[in-house]
This record gives sequence, structure tokens and C-alpha cells, in this order.
Amino acid sequence: MLKGFFDFVHTHSNFVWLHWNMRNIKYGFQALAHRYTILGGTPHSVDDSKKFDLARELFEIYGDTYIGHPRLEKLVEKNNITARDFLSGELEAAAFENGEYVKLHQSTLRKVDVLSHIAQLASSNTLMTDTSWRERYGLHPAAIVEVMKEHWMYSAVAAVVLLFGLLRAFHSLF
Repeated sequence: MLKGFFDFVHTHSNFVWLHWNMRNIKYGFQALAHRYTILGGTPHSVDDSKKFDLARELFEIYGDTYIGHPRLEKLVEKNNITARDFLSGELEAAAFENGEYVKLHQSTLRKVDVLSHIAQLASSNTLMTDTSWRERYGLHPAAIVEVMKEHWMYSAVAAVVLLFGLLRAFHSLF
């Protein structure tokens, strides 16, 4: 399995690798490379500039309290994403120990789908989180401008208010 993975890494080295918290020797690309080396393989590495940690990115966008723990499972629930075949880390370890490789494979495939779905929702600014509007944007004028750029309705209201103000100012001159 690891040989297949690192062959894939080698042939797809220019791709961006979307992942969830795979950033250390305990759980991540380094752990896979270390295990493959122990087994006698020569791993191909994924350049750090090609790794996109969705978990860290969501933390940066929405703040540290954007969702409860475990975050991935809570995001699945909050956004009504299908969790069929999704196994927690503990259940995946148990499936491996019990030789339930099909179950493990199905969970992996579901998690790929889940990460893709969450990334799409975040990209379209429709990801549901526990972060309030104020926590995400604050009350700084720059935040208000940013919201206006993201939502056409706010821009339309601002344009009407601005137009009304200009008309009142013009009218008061005469």
C-alpha cells in the first residue's frame, strides 16, 4: 500500500495535496515516509509548498472556536454532509486490527469526499460553523467593506444609502 502511495506521490508531485492535520511525524506525510523507509522503501516527498492543511486554514479563517471537537466530525454534522462509512480514528484502528480492510478503505474514501465538500463550502463562503459574524469579521471598517464585497445585497443597500446621502447633500445646496 505504501509503495503504491509513494509511486502516486512521485507521478503527481506538481499537484496540491489537500489534507487534514497531516503535519508531523506522529500523523502525517513524515509518518508515512518514515514507515515506508522502515519497511525498506525509498519514499518520494511532497514539497511543503504543495501541502494545503484544510484544518489549519479553517482555524485561520474562522477562529479557534469555529466548531467543537472532534472538528472534522462536527463539521460533517453541522453541514449535513453524508457520514456513511466514515470511521473515527479509533474505529479505523480497530478495523485495521480486525482485518476489515474494505471497511477501512470505504472510510478513507468517505473522508476524501468529506474534505473536498468542506473545502468547496469554505471556498464559496457557505460553510456552516459556530463562529458568529462578529467573531469572524469583527467591527472594523475593513471587515464591513470585506462583507460588502462578498455579499451583493449589502453592496446594493450601501449604494442606495450612499445615493440617498448624495441626493440630500445636493438638495440642501439649493
